[in-house]
Amino acid sequence: MKKVVIICFCLFVGYSYGQNKTVDIDYTVDYIIPNKRNKANDTVSIGFNKDGKYLWTNYNALAISLAKSMIKNHSEDFKNAKSNIIYDTENGDLTLAFEFTGNLIFFNLNLNTLLPQNRSNNEENNLSLITEDLGETINVLGKDVDLYNMFPSENPDDVITIATDKNFKMNNSLIFNKILEIAYQKSGIEDKLPNVPNGLIMKVIEKDNTLIEAIKVEHKKKTINFNYSFKITE
Repeated sequence: MKKVVIICFCLFVGYSYGQNKTVDIDYTVDYIIPNKRNKANDTVSIGFNKDGKYLWTNYNALAISLAKSMIKNHSEDFKNAKSNIIYDTENGDLTLAFEFTGNLIFFNLNLNTLLPQNRSNNEENNLSLITEDLGETINVLGKDVDLYNMFPSENPDDVITIATDKNFKMNNSLIFNKILEIAYQKSGIEDKLPNVPNGLIMKVIEKDNTLIEAIKVEHKKKTINFNYSFKITE
């Protein structure tokens, strides 16, 4: 289950570039993610389309990591590297625009091509995810938000707790659909998906450990236009 959460908040959208494409981002959330290695918190900004169709991030640490992995010239200064990553939750497309020292790299991948064919094992075919409304709330950013437990049917002890703010319209079912296909390397599980609670995800907890927590929510629409370039207007 932890793998599902990590994928959910670190993957993001794409297209072919025959023409200009436009993506609307309705909310941008700054999350803190505890970094046990550095004994500190990382901050990641994630943009959400309220219909659940797109996720976006410009996480700079990811840009620097990508630069170091692709460019072997160690004299390059990567501190100004920038990236925009979008994930299309309907089609499973991942698009990356990566920029550093005047160079621009585009990367487009349909994640469905990485999935194996449906497994025939009956246990795998019976895979489902259970959502349990705890009837409780937790305070995040000065507001009480609803708590839900989520766990796979084949392993009820593998539980994560999700806090969602229903004051922000957000279709989480569409996001989780493709995420679960990728996490379990299995397609065609739509009919087994739970009623994933709607609302902006504010906090995710696993065994009393916070995996992510919102520290800022910006309800300001961004429009991302890209055709071999990224342009964001607000």
